[in-house]
Amino acid sequence: MTYNYLIVEDNPGAMKNLQVALKNFPNFQEIGTAETLTQGIVKAKSLSPHLIFLDVELGNENGFDLIKEIRQHTTKRPYIIMTTAVDKYAKSAVNQDVLYFLDKPVDPDELALALQKFERCFLDGQQHLIIKNTEGHHFVLLDEIEYITADNSYCTIYRNNQKAMTVCKTMKELESTLPKPFLRVHKSYIINPKYVQMINTTQKIINLESSKQAEPVKIPISETYLNAVKLEFLIAK
Repeated sequence: MTYNYLIVEDNPGAMKNLQVALKNFPNFQEIGTAETLTQGIVKAKSLSPHLIFLDVELGNENGFDLIKEIRQHTTKRPYIIMTTAVDKYAKSAVNQDVLYFLDKPVDPDELALALQKFERCFLDGQQHLIIKNTEGHHFVLLDEIEYITADNSYCTIYRNNQKAMTVCKTMKELESTLPKPFLRVHKSYIINPKYVQMINTTQKIINLESSKQAEPVKIPISETYLNAVKLEFLIAK
């Protein structure tokens, strides 16, 4: 998946440093920049970015005012990564539910951690996937997905009371776009725990409820994923 971001930064050097660092993350795409608070507010509202890199000090203005403005006028709020060279703002950032606090100059390893946290939070908040196949783009509700099977570079998505859908994606690609609690249990299977009826870790089998047949669907558990299955179902629960 490609994520769109907006940079709000009044220092040209700092903005360039961040832009260069972000080129190492091809699934993140810049859709705009702003140098003032007013510009940032206008572009945040009009462009609807997934993520905003927000400088705390914008001349005599404060980046936290942009967060307040967005909260008042938009229901779909972007995630905020704040950038500053001044540590005194860290507490305020936490209190404003800022996703991550990056020091300037931006360290590439810290940036990678911030983007990983964003991606996981973003996916966990999703209620659907956008899937493209030969017919076009489909909005697939996550709750409807029972399980997914893989066959080389193709995957088939089995949905509750819906037609199965085959897409030209590898299992690894689909896995990276699915939030919790979807669980990889085999090199060729991902399941939705919502539909689990029974687990037998000795026989390495999971029975899934299916809308397409009276009998449960039997999903194999491979040794590679056995501990993850136990942790999810037998220990955590």
